[in-house]
Amino acid sequence: MKKLGWVGFTVLKYVAPLALVVLWTCSSFGKRKDDVVIMKNGDKFTGEIKALQYGELTFKSSYMKDDVHLDWKEVKTMESQDTFIVGLSDGKRVTGFISKNDGNSGSGSNEFKIITEGAAVDVAASDVIAIGQREVSFWNQLTGSISYGFDFSSGNTATTSSLSADVAFRTTKNSVQLATSSQFGSQANAKDTNRFTFDSQYARMITNHWLAAGLFSLLKSNQQDLQLRSTYGAAMGRKLVQTDKTALTVLAGGAYSHESYVPQPGTDPVRNNAESLFGVTFSTFRFKTLNLNSQTLLFPSLSDPGRLRISSQSYLRTELTRTFYWNFQVYENYDTRPPINAPKNDLGLTTSLGWTF
Repeated sequence: MKKLGWVGFTVLKYVAPLALVVLWTCSSFGKRKDDVVIMKNGDKFTGEIKALQYGELTFKSSYMKDDVHLDWKEVKTMESQDTFIVGLSDGKRVTGFISKNDGNSGSGSNEFKIITEGAAVDVAASDVIAIGQREVSFWNQLTGSISYGFDFSSGNTATTSSLSADVAFRTTKNSVQLATSSQFGSQANAKDTNRFTFDSQYARMITNHWLAAGLFSLLKSNQQDLQLRSTYGAAMGRKLVQTDKTALTVLAGGAYSHESYVPQPGTDPVRNNAESLFGVTFSTFRFKTLNLNSQTLLFPSLSDPGRLRISSQSYLRTELTRTFYWNFQVYENYDTRPPINAPKNDLGLTTSLGWTF
């Protein structure tokens, strides 16, 4: 009961706000429904431009039951009276009214226009890699997902359960991402296992390719006898690759961690560490339904030379419908020199079904 109470408190403290954010996003906010898109084959659509992502333009008309996904390369003309946040291949993010007019004047023509306050930006449509609605409401501009997985084996009465959620908010210069996960395992004649994580990251673009980032994370893992580790970090990053389907970013900076382990005789269960920070994030979208995301962070210790922590998580999502997906996740936390007698590695695989919003 004591462990359950601690976990319950942790969930309420860190996950409840995220859950409230998710609930608020369900509220609907009106936008114009008179956007016009004309395809190269002559098809014309009138309705609402939702977004451009992974080379697909998401569009919704009043007579459509579900959103349609249009090949961006096949869009001939497009026009909207709403403002959007447009991401370009050179790293720029521009906010304004958008229009596209393919005059067939050659591949290098600047047929995409973004009208900002007092100016107009003309670029090639091939340089436009993302379009997002600039919502009137903060809540409606959030994106995220929720997934849950459960397995049961009658042979050894083993059960495993995993729950995860994430939410993100992006503007022209800033982005905030929050994510949490919880795994629980139970098996006859064996110790129960549980793991809890909370990760938050903030990034601000300084130039088209350089960014400043901050992070805060929590980890509880009885696999490593870790009651709680809190990590605070700051770093500079550079986007090495930025296309409509692939992104690669590297980070370097410093971090501070506070660790609380299960007490053992002759050891100090509480540790504070100064660490350097190096990281790589990678994402790619393939075959119209596969989405791979991966992040690896390295924490070489400064206050305990020779100790190295590695935090890595990757997931592969396969789209089942437009909003539902199957998720395969791999996570690992490795410590070359734990301060107590505990396993160095915490490695796991989870599968789940999820919903995006």
